Amino acid sequence: MLSPIPRRTQFLPIRISIVYLFSTFFIFLSSNLLEKVESISMLSLYVISVYLFLYIGYAFGVSTKRNKYLATTEPTQKQLTRIKRLLLIGMLYLLAWGINQIVDFGGNSVSQVLNTISNPGAAYSAKFEVYERRVATGEVNRLTQLLIIFSVFYAAFIPTLVVYWRYLNRHIRTLSIASIIIYILSFLFIGTQKGIGDVFIHILAGALILSGMQLLKIDRRQKIKLARAGAILLALVFSYMAFNQSSRAEEFGLTTTLMAGDVSNTWISHIFGRDAALGIYTIIGYPSHGYLGLSYNLSTDFEFSYGAGLSQALESYRYQFFGGTQNFLLTYPFRTEAITGWPAGMYWSTAFPWFASDVTFPGTVALMFVAGFYFSRVWLNCLTRRDILSFAMLGQLLTFIAFLPANNQVLMQRQGLWAVATLIAINIFRKLTHTGSPNRR
Repeated sequence: MLSPIPRRTQFLPIRISIVYLFSTFFIFLSSNLLEKVESISMLSLYVISVYLFLYIGYAFGVSTKRNKYLATTEPTQKQLTRIKRLLLIGMLYLLAWGINQIVDFGGNSVSQVLNTISNPGAAYSAKFEVYERRVATGEVNRLTQLLIIFSVFYAAFIPTLVVYWRYLNRHIRTLSIASIIIYILSFLFIGTQKGIGDVFIHILAGALILSGMQLLKIDRRQKIKLARAGAILLALVFSYMAFNQSSRAEEFGLTTTLMAGDVSNTWISHIFGRDAALGIYTIIGYPSHGYLGLSYNLSTDFEFSYGAGLSQALESYRYQFFGGTQNFLLTYPFRTEAITGWPAGMYWSTAFPWFASDVTFPGTVALMFVAGFYFSRVWLNCLTRRDILSFAMLGQLLTFIAFLPANNQVLMQRQGLWAVATLIAINIFRKLTHTGSPNRR
């Protein structure tokens, strides 16, 4: 029996995304950074334009999609066997990544790892010492390079795990959770929050798919319990992130924040203490201070960066294997740093100046239309086909959108570049070999 996807469900991810994106901009508008913006009207017009075109592109993708019917058939035993094999590979991938990263950055015992995690500021500082040593010695971790190439398994693992959780036995669930914990711990060991962010966004992708498939059938009492558990989890994550930032501030001797300046006289400082206030205000400013950097970049002239803006990871490969000029220096953020002093490597400028370094600022507005269109098609493919490749790509797109107010996160790192490139390559191959399938549009 055909079950049409409700319009509310069709637009579910873009509505969440737009609320989040504009919330980050409103936080910026309410901060002390606003007084440093030369043209608030120009900045506001541009931000509204890129987010509006993201939505318009999404709406166009939905309106031109023919198949808007939920996949209602249960997976066969053969399909479940394949899914479990994929999840096993994903578990092994996260375990390998986590253990390798801990060892690579000096972890040699459980107690030492836990002690390092308890001082994220020092751990974050030590990470850069390892980076500097590698640059000086030319040291390369071959296992890390191999894992990066196969990062598509990391992209697919958690969304697929969430969607098919109810079909899995206790052993697979336990091993999956263990691998995720080790993956997160490996990032906490180097003082970064990327592992937490990745896992949270990928779980969100899986939860959205379950909701869209109408498989999350829970009563009012269960909703209340779920809401409480979610609130507690978010509070714990936020508390750790604030502690992380407070520890970094202490490690690097920082006494003020971008968003609030001196926090000594703030109400948060009076209640929780100055150190806690430093961490909390830093976290609040994390996804929003990039708009000031964007305002600086909007006043800079265009200069083509030969792809370095669209993908810093791809540029790093080009420079590594072919040498020559570092095209990073041609991007808007680096050229604007020379003019305004806004540090491209320390503070954010949103993702838009990076994109604009190759396609111009007007071109970036058009690029957001394309991104919105692709976002809608990936979302609908998740619901109409239960397609694992679409599950993985949805996670990458949600990461892309989550970091728009900050940077070009997905294509900035080699792991994200390989995940996206592999997913696109597989999708192209599948289209070429399955041309004419009635379920393609």
